[in-house]
Amino acid sequence: MKKYTLLPLLLLVLSCSPKYIKFNPAGDEITTTERLSEFLNNNPSPKIVLRTPNTGQATEENDVSSLYSAIEKEFLSQGFIVRDRNLFNQVISNNENTVDYAKLKAKTDTDLIIELIKLDSEVIYETNKYFTDKGRNGLLKDPYKQYGAIVEFKVVLIDNNEFAGTYKFHYAPCAEGLGCEINESFKKRMKRIEKEREGYVVVEKDILEDFMRDATARFVEDMRK
Repeated sequence: MKKYTLLPLLLLVLSCSPKYIKFNPAGDEITTTERLSEFLNNNPSPKIVLRTPNTGQATEENDVSSLYSAIEKEFLSQGFIVRDRNLFNQVISNNENTVDYAKLKAKTDTDLIIELIKLDSEVIYETNKYFTDKGRNGLLKDPYKQYGAIVEFKVVLIDNNEFAGTYKFHYAPCAEGLGCEINESFKKRMKRIEKEREGYVVVEKDILEDFMRDATARFVEDMRK
């Protein structure tokens, strides 16, 4: 009787299993002063203003305005009272107000300045490792790159210009579930991008907005601890 082996069939199944890559974001970097925690315990709905970097370019400002709006909307949903950024900047542009914080607080009716000190959507994640949903893993011939993001905030208590904390959050692509599947269309597109034959959106706008809302929610939770 002729004997058959399942090995070739098994190898075929393994070779046909989809390959995935996955990235893990760095941990959050949190610093909160005791005075800020005390203040928020006594003032659960503080009046805040979001201060953003001065891009100097109208087009750049338009590109990120939706991200700023996403941050402010999340603060509102968390019970904060959000002051108008432009009006605050008009008041603070007066030299007298920037020196006398008591006057600045009175004129703007603001408790906290939330300063967006860093927003980078070109953080490179790279790997040459893959895995399959069957538990197999190995090394890729060519590494794959994707872009993630970082957002960092600083908090200032406005009554005496006191530093109150810093908060940095990371977004990594292909981090949920099985990650990103490597298929032929994915490979071909990566090659076109690397040869500069195709444009590349670093991190999609809707993904960035979701990241901003999530980071702000975590930011609020960490401030209130």
